[in-house]
Amino acid sequence: MDERTNARQVAALCSDWYWCTEYTAGYNTGMDHVIDLDRRQRKRQVLHQQLLDSAQQLFSSRGVGKTTVEDIAEAADVARQTVFNHFPYKEALALELAADGVQRVAYQAHVLLEAGSPALEVLEQVSRWLLETAIEQGELAVVVARELMHPDQDRALRARETLPLTQIFEAILMQAREEHTARRDLPISIVADRISGVLIAVLSRVTSLNEDELRRELAVCFDIVFNGITERRI
Repeated sequence: MDERTNARQVAALCSDWYWCTEYTAGYNTGMDHVIDLDRRQRKRQVLHQQLLDSAQQLFSSRGVGKTTVEDIAEAADVARQTVFNHFPYKEALALELAADGVQRVAYQAHVLLEAGSPALEVLEQVSRWLLETAIEQGELAVVVARELMHPDQDRALRARETLPLTQIFEAILMQAREEHTARRDLPISIVADRISGVLIAVLSRVTSLNEDELRRELAVCFDIVFNGITERRI
């Protein structure tokens, strides 16, 4: 029996019996819709990534400030409006490009906590990692920091949702509280938000200070967070 004969017999079985589908009249139409929807979603995801790749290349070669939405559209070979269909403004591309680095740091923090590292040490290490990532990114990190501090609440919220620094610090502080190394009388959400603000302020100066100055500023900020500014008493 060749393959064609076998295929015809299988088709005949499906038409005579209902174990393939009891309601054949609407089955194909429904599946076509699902398949078509999935295809459109995949095409949108591919285009979304294409825009990110084009933006990353332009940001690296020209800088964020000297790159326009028109440049990104031309590099991706799409219409200008297509870019806006995926990203409401140019800086939103920068946020997504920076998100991968933050995600990696969050995973590294998780690994350290799982291994039993003291939570407050992990907190400082995460901040150092984020600073080193920002130093590598240069202008991109400054743009991202400004978005996180943007006066427009909607833009700031979008930035904080894309780069959930406060949530990362909050999770670490929850572990510190379990270890009895973080005060229980302070709301963790507020503490995490303030630490995030300190870090963002440092990141916003990545292109203004040299690497050693940035590392020292971060270290001083955390010394203030942990020890205050009053003279230590013996």
